[in-house]
Amino acid sequence: MSNDALAKIAEQYQSFLSPVIKANKLSASNLEALVNFQMSTLQSYIDISIARIKAAADIDDPASLQAFLSSQVELIASLQKKFADDSKSLGELMAKFKGDFEKLVQENLPSGK
Repeated sequence: MSNDALAKIAEQYQSFLSPVIKANKLSASNLEALVNFQMSTLQSYIDISIARIKAAADIDDPASLQAFLSSQVELIASLQKKFADDSKSLGELMAKFKGDFEKLVQENLPSGK
């Protein structure tokens, strides 16, 4: 086989693999972003839970019980907002992933020439 034939095969192979390599890199990047989002969200919910357990452990009289129960009502309201915000952030993250992949596909479709 001549050097020209080998070069042509290498070029075809590279043009075939280039979109696959880009897709793999995009997948890895998106997975990293998703895991980071999940880990930070999980940590915040763990922190909230531990704080509530500590607050419950500090109840030692009717006044502290009343204060704890009042703070629980406030916590529920803030958790509802946090759930909504986290859901929105996750939706935006997934929409970005979808958009990135759609762009990659469009860039690598035959132009129809």
